Amino acid sequence: ARASAQGAVALGQGSVADRANTVSVGSVGGERQVANVAAGTRATDAVNKGQLDNGVAAANSYTDSRYNAMADSFETYQGDIEDRLRRQNRRLDRQGAMSSAMLNMAASVGGIATQNRVGAGVGFQNGESALSVGYQRAISPRATLTVGGALSGDDSSIGVGAGFGW
Repeated sequence: ARASAQGAVALGQGSVADRANTVSVGSVGGERQVANVAAGTRATDAVNKGQLDNGVAAANSYTDSRYNAMADSFETYQGDIEDRLRRQNRRLDRQGAMSSAMLNMAASVGGIATQNRVGAGVGFQNGESALSVGYQRAISPRATLTVGGALSGDDSSIGVGAGFGW
């Protein structure tokens, strides 16, 4: 054993301690294990493999639980977003069906030349349907007043219009 640095200790045949304030039990290329080491109890004590394994297991357990909680939260958030998008898509389809119903209601009475006109229309879009009903009154030979509405599920739409010609 050779301890050539200040405060260094070399233990065992062929051990080299060439750095200050170190304990060596081997040499480069001649490493050895330190066996039967008691568990450290103070901050400056060495740690044995059992303590290290327990520390790693505790850290892994903590990390796994945090990751799982985050993954669960993400799955819940993802489900909420998917539900909102599904409801929004359905609402857009209802709006499209109502627009189609209003258009068809207005077009169906457009060619009638009487003072009072009532029309109805239906519309469909991606499995959603709507009903529209409207009334138009000619208030003079050159002016009309129109009221109409459409319903689809929980959604509704109403409109009022006036037309003038010369």
